Amino acid sequence: MDAARRVFFSNGFVETSVDTIAAEAGVSKQTIYNHFGDKRALFLAVITAVQEQSTAAAAQGSAAPEAAEDEDIETGLRQLARVMIKAALVPDIVALRRIVIAERARDPELLAAFAKPRSAFDQVFVEGIQERVRIGLLDVDDPALAARQFLTLTVQECLMRSELGTRQLAPEEIEQIVNDGVQLWLRAYRVRD
Repeated sequence: MDAARRVFFSNGFVETSVDTIAAEAGVSKQTIYNHFGDKRALFLAVITAVQEQSTAAAAQGSAAPEAAEDEDIETGLRQLARVMIKAALVPDIVALRRIVIAERARDPELLAAFAKPRSAFDQVFVEGIQERVRIGLLDVDDPALAARQFLTLTVQECLMRSELGTRQLAPEEIEQIVNDGVQLWLRAYRVRD
């Protein structure tokens, strides 16, 4: 897997051969086929491994916001945005994103595999919004739309400004994006006293 990651990240999907990965790993080509079936399945395994490692690294030291009635929703949203941005800008995720985008026309399912963990996160976030509507903190008609809007204002804004993660953002710039995105989102959805 480590050899495959290095070769895919260096050469991209199309330019990578199983022979090159086997040589990098010091194993036979047949060993790779026996374990993974083909190059595409190996790449999908690399996507899963990188996402799991990157998500764990981004979340390390950051507790997930709780859905408590007395929670400071603004603090929770800022924390959530920081964790999501950190995960989106992990160098291996940036490299994977570049490869998946390049392959989108030939193999759209790679993008779906890359986005799958985000789908699971989106569902949890939507449920969190629904809970905050239930306890009277938010006024949201379409929680799924509100979740996408939040991610657009924070994570997607960082991705755009960083040129999909190819340019490093200063911590102050990320913090400004988080602050602006959270404030705008709350202006639209926070229940006013």
